[in-house]
Amino acid sequence: MNQKNFETDSINLLEIWNAIRLHAIKIVIASIVCGLIAFIYSTFFIVPLYSASALMIVNSGDPYDYLTQDQINSSVKLANTYGVIITSDAVLKDVKENLDMKKTFQSEVKDITVESVNETQIMRITVTATESKIALDVCDEITDVAPDVIGRKVKADSVEILSKASTTWKPISPNIKRNTEFAVIFGFVLSSLAAIIVTLMDNRIKSEKDIRQMNLILLGVIPICDSEEEPHAKRDIFKKFKTKKY
Repeated sequence: MNQKNFETDSINLLEIWNAIRLHAIKIVIASIVCGLIAFIYSTFFIVPLYSASALMIVNSGDPYDYLTQDQINSSVKLANTYGVIITSDAVLKDVKENLDMKKTFQSEVKDITVESVNETQIMRITVTATESKIALDVCDEITDVAPDVIGRKVKADSVEILSKASTTWKPISPNIKRNTEFAVIFGFVLSSLAAIIVTLMDNRIKSEKDIRQMNLILLGVIPICDSEEEPHAKRDIFKKFKTKKY
């Protein structure tokens, strides 16, 4: 019984391999087409996004005293709190007014994130926008406006600029290479599955091997004979069939 199941599994794996091999050209073409579509879509139809980032440090306690572990832990918690304030209208409202972006801010600035760097008192502010200059200007303006707003709202501690806003001037999205590679892999997998399904669903008898696999008895094989008289015979029968009597 185990041997029979093993043989059946081996035949199924062989059929799968034959399906991929027989449809190899179609599979390759499908993979290339999917990759080409992804490349064209990523290049011409997706708006590229740029990012700029700056670093700010939260000082807890007297800046002239030595920092203790408690002060550092307090600064880490304050960094998370200040991050919420920076992304709120308390800061962004002044940023929009200073840059004259009240109407275009939402359409041009896609994301603003503030996160603690490795659980330290340092905050990284990242701005993602449709243009690198816009991302740089917004990030730079946030670092200028945030300390005063935080000082007025919280009335404690201080926030200082550790590193001014900078950008690579290169788009961070879309990743054309990654999208193209993913599309090629997706096209290969999808076309291979389609070829395997079509092959396994095809239950037509095409050869003696198919009959033996179905545990049927093969009585005989009728050979196909190529003779010179066969075409003439077919032609005569066809003419006779087409003839009508009136």
